[in-house]
Amino acid sequence: MSQDAEGRLRQLRHDLANPLAAILAEAQLQLLNEAALSDEVARSFRDIERVSRRMREIMQTVV
Repeated sequence: MSQDAEGRLRQLRHDLANPLAAILAEAQLQLLNEAALSDEVARSFRDIERVSRRMREIMQTVV
């Protein structure tokens, strides 16, 4: 991989990290009060948390 492509991948990873962290944090905050959520909403937040963690893992393997 060229240095230019590597640099673009690093920049992309950096640019995506903060919004992804915000999404993950918001899902986790909502789940702190999971008992007050409907089953469907709680399941959705757990799904968001799961896929956000997976995305973070994928991003960490890039460059």
